[in-house]
Amino acid sequence: MLNIAKTIREKRRAHGYTQERLAQALGLTPAAVSKWETGQTLPDVTMLGPLAAMLGITTDELLGFDPDVSEEHAEELVESARDALARRDISGAIERCERALRLHPASITLAFAVASALMEIAQGACAADDPARSPAQEGAAKTALARSIELFERCLQEGSLEQREAAAFVLAGQYVLVGRHDEALEAARSIRAPQADPRIMEATALAASGELERAEELAQRTLEEKEADASALRDILCGIRRATAATPG
Repeated sequence: MLNIAKTIREKRRAHGYTQERLAQALGLTPAAVSKWETGQTLPDVTMLGPLAAMLGITTDELLGFDPDVSEEHAEELVESARDALARRDISGAIERCERALRLHPASITLAFAVASALMEIAQGACAADDPARSPAQEGAAKTALARSIELFERCLQEGSLEQREAAAFVLAGQYVLVGRHDEALEAARSIRAPQADPRIMEATALAASGELERAEELAQRTLEEKEADASALRDILCGIRRATAATPG
């Protein structure tokens, strides 16, 4: 209540309105506006739209509502989907993802978390080493992957810089899986992450400050990831060479 009062007072002053001017525009008395600004009463629901428009803000801003959720809360919301996946309840896992989205449909942070969970569901639903997988599971895997792509595409358009970069990285791989190769190239080439891994400089700084154990741990972890990337690139090169060798002429 006090936050709404503060928002009305600050936005009114920022627009150069007196309480009398704002009240007149809304067809109210100055006393009504004064009670809003001191937290004695709240605007009537029929006044929220006109009041927000006069103050140059949305009704969400007026009420102090943040449509996004924290990363921690987003992960909590998708945890039940991962639990269902662990039980091999693929349909239930997908439904739990959709249920989480319905709770906070405007949250890009939640959309990213759900997209990531759906990608895990798609992989788990059609695991190559699962002898019991069925056509229904394969269909569920395709459904989960398609929905994951849709949500990552939304993150690519509406997310923060970090979310857009991460979404582009994942989408590049997902597009390859579904045969959308031109879009895979476009997504890969849109990534603007720095060439040098910032963890290299972080490890250097830790070592220079005498935190040798932390520096060693970070450097080792980064090196292992780089080696995994190098291994993947070697596999790609081997595949290209085999394909080239098998091509006539």
